[in-house]
Amino acid sequence: MPGGHRASGRRAPHPDDQAAGLRTLFDMAEPGWNQRERDYESRRAGWHRDRGRGLGRDHSDVRGSRQDVLAQRQADARALDEERVAQERALAEEVTPGALRHWYDIPRIRFDRKEARGLFLTSIVVAGWVSYHLGWQSLALLACAAPGAAFRAVNYVLSWFDKPVTATAEGYDWLDQLHVTVAVPVYNEDAVLLDRCIYAMMNQSRPPELIWVVDDGSKTDYSQVASYWAGTWSNGTEIRWTRQSNQGKRKAHAYVFERVPETDIFITVDSDTTLEHHAIEEGLKPFQKADVQSVAGIEMGFNAYRNFLTRLQCSLQLYAQAVIGAAWSVAGDMYTNRGPFALYRSSLIRKYLQLYSDEVFFGRRVILGDDSLLALCGATEGRAVQQLTAYGLTMWPETLSHHLRQRLRWARGRAVRNFWRAKYRPVLSYCWWVTVAGIQGFLASTALVIVLIATWPLGQPVLIRTLIALAVLSVPNGLRTLCFKRSDETLFDRLVLVAIRPISAIWSGIMLARVLRIWGTMTLLKQGWTTRQKGAEQMHSPDGAGAPAGQAVNAEEYAA
Repeated sequence: MPGGHRASGRRAPHPDDQAAGLRTLFDMAEPGWNQRERDYESRRAGWHRDRGRGLGRDHSDVRGSRQDVLAQRQADARALDEERVAQERALAEEVTPGALRHWYDIPRIRFDRKEARGLFLTSIVVAGWVSYHLGWQSLALLACAAPGAAFRAVNYVLSWFDKPVTATAEGYDWLDQLHVTVAVPVYNEDAVLLDRCIYAMMNQSRPPELIWVVDDGSKTDYSQVASYWAGTWSNGTEIRWTRQSNQGKRKAHAYVFERVPETDIFITVDSDTTLEHHAIEEGLKPFQKADVQSVAGIEMGFNAYRNFLTRLQCSLQLYAQAVIGAAWSVAGDMYTNRGPFALYRSSLIRKYLQLYSDEVFFGRRVILGDDSLLALCGATEGRAVQQLTAYGLTMWPETLSHHLRQRLRWARGRAVRNFWRAKYRPVLSYCWWVTVAGIQGFLASTALVIVLIATWPLGQPVLIRTLIALAVLSVPNGLRTLCFKRSDETLFDRLVLVAIRPISAIWSGIMLARVLRIWGTMTLLKQGWTTRQKGAEQMHSPDGAGAPAGQAVNAEEYAA
């Protein structure tokens, strides 16, 4: 659509909208439809009356079923009307369609937490956890578990004090004056996912002033997406597109950070991440406080309910953010930000840009852990927090191989970052104690596993008790994940989210927090990327995959 797609900045009707047609079909099913044939109408008009002798007396279920059918039909019509209104509202707010799709259905999300209910559940969980550890009847095991158990209890209580930041009218005026730049690094991403990523940012309730996409030497052809999006749009947003040789995510970020001196807030968004409609507006609100240096968005899965594995990750991630991340936020000392969506003051970025771009650990260039490094810098300069109402929907791994490789990458980044946290954070800071207690718990539990294996079957009761405790205590913990409500989820999805929590806790406790963390720590100097090496691993749809194409890797920029 070159040459005219920016003229009005409004979305043209697209052929996939079927709400009006479906509404007509429902109308045709009603007796009063004015286009129905006369003889058919005469037969249907008296359907609810007794036509046969004794029908009302002996076959009252027929009359009752008619009323049920009408009630169900009216309920369906109302649901369809609500869906149509929601679609029309979304289309009315849309600045432009996408390059590869006319419209993307992006879930709306809201945060809803009941304080009194939460404190009640908190008391139950804390009491159960303490009772469990005291009931071990073993001073050695109690000494191993005490630090971790104490921090879990503290996290659970503190998390209830983390609330979404709001803004006054004066606050909105100040936030609207901020110059906001979004940096989007791209490497072997599916073209449709990238298009959806840009589409979501362009159609934000508070759009950024600049979106800068940096193609980091991908094998995928993005020429159609780039030529469509590059330029200045009717809502005032400018989109720039740069291609460079493969240098890594941090170098792609740094390319943008160095070239926008006028910006006030930098936002980092992954290329497979779709921002919820109010994400940027909500993410900016904590910056009303001068000491806030970084804001972590809430990471959710766009494909959270695709299969069992994505549901498992949904349970893990939502709990980690609603409880553990919330406690970090209350302390103003985030352990890590969210790679898919995070916001930073430009002054913070400029001060630590060289460290961020060229971090070295034991003589090796550090590629991983970019989000945790910036969270550490933010807490050093002021406060690093999260915003419970700023959502980025990323694509979680849908295969076990992809999931394990991603988690291994995180484990390596975490191992490096723990050295910096222990060295540079003040001893009295929350992050320092979380780090030290986490390392102690990791080493103690690893040693315990070795002892259990060496003394088996003497340690069988301890192992069984541990697994039971994880399963039992994880159920009330899982209730905390229900505070996030999505427009695209069903009651079944929410029930499964709680029911699957025991499985996710055991999977995390054994595989992710032990096996992968041990391997990641042993191989922490291996800083190469573990995913997308052969192309995109997540596709929007079978016909929306970006076809790999050989491209030159010389730096080039697209401009409208």
